[in-house]
Amino acid sequence: MTHRPTVAITRCSTYSETDLDKSLKEICEAASMPDVAGKKVLLKPNILSDSAPEKAITTRPEVLRSLIRMLYAKGATQVLVGDSPGIHSPNFVPKTSGIGQVCSEEGAQWCEFAKDPKMHHIPGTYGLKLPLPKVMDTVDLIFSVAKMKTHQLMYATGSVKNLFGMVAGLHKSSCHMLYPTRESFARMLAGLYAVVKPHFAIMDAVVSMEGPGPAGGSPRHTGLLLASSDCTALDAAQAIIMGYDPFSLPLVKELYDRRLTQWRSLEEISYPLLAASELVLSDFKRIKQQERTSLFNSLIGPLFTRYFKFRHQRHEPKPLFDPEKCIGCGRCVKICPGKALALDTKQKIVADYSACIRCYCCHEVCPADAITIEHGMGE
Repeated sequence: MTHRPTVAITRCSTYSETDLDKSLKEICEAASMPDVAGKKVLLKPNILSDSAPEKAITTRPEVLRSLIRMLYAKGATQVLVGDSPGIHSPNFVPKTSGIGQVCSEEGAQWCEFAKDPKMHHIPGTYGLKLPLPKVMDTVDLIFSVAKMKTHQLMYATGSVKNLFGMVAGLHKSSCHMLYPTRESFARMLAGLYAVVKPHFAIMDAVVSMEGPGPAGGSPRHTGLLLASSDCTALDAAQAIIMGYDPFSLPLVKELYDRRLTQWRSLEEISYPLLAASELVLSDFKRIKQQERTSLFNSLIGPLFTRYFKFRHQRHEPKPLFDPEKCIGCGRCVKICPGKALALDTKQKIVADYSACIRCYCCHEVCPADAITIEHGMGE
């Protein structure tokens, strides 16, 4: 039997304490946030990289501060916050984004997901096992606290894709090699969602990211906050606001096809406050969508990765490297799952596009905005 999910959306013009407290309370009540009294709650923000808040790469620290205070006011016994960016140092704490400071000041415990993770089988992936944080087994509730952003590979990142940050460090890179198409990668993410089973989701869309996300796009004032007890419904609502057909996004379609949604049609999603269809951003700079991979090739991709990645890459735009902007940090070389990148004698990037699987991990981690994607981004 299906359950009619609720997505609560409200206006929130600024990251001021007054605006956030009011708006968060409104959407959490309207979306029937679980009772947190006497419970441990784990918050999973989007910390793709520990970047300055104004870049719109991370969930804003002000949102987390307001949420942590609200959870404690409602009786939560402990609030924990964690993430595991693709590349980070041991004992990582997000300082530049301000999230680490917020945790310290508000009495939330920062969790390093990459420390002693526990292996979990991911359903629907031909036996894949991924290291996930042990803290999952010690908390009562898991909240995905996502950021509204475009995503070069998956077109949009959201509350489900946000959970990929629970995979420890560079283990995420191998997932791109094993699941090189959008459809196969969506299948892996859907399996991860089925394992983590988040209880609630909040999306920071006060300032979103448009253009070549999830790291190289542009901040855009959107003035919204969203919440739902069904991450899949929230992500469908985000897609509508961005101007996408939700079912054109591989992850939303995969979640729907595998019956991991609480809804069987978009009409079943309830909007007690603002409706997503009334908030469509017609000029939002979306990622240009590519022709869908055939079902057969999507299914055999993980089994015949080497053959299929070469076939797949011919249809996808290449990452391009600007030698003038490149600072020679080597982060892209380290994260590249196809080992397609190297630093030359001048500490500049040399790319072997015959080995590039078009996962765009390099684009995500570049701190100097030295990587762009060919053929343009917008639709």
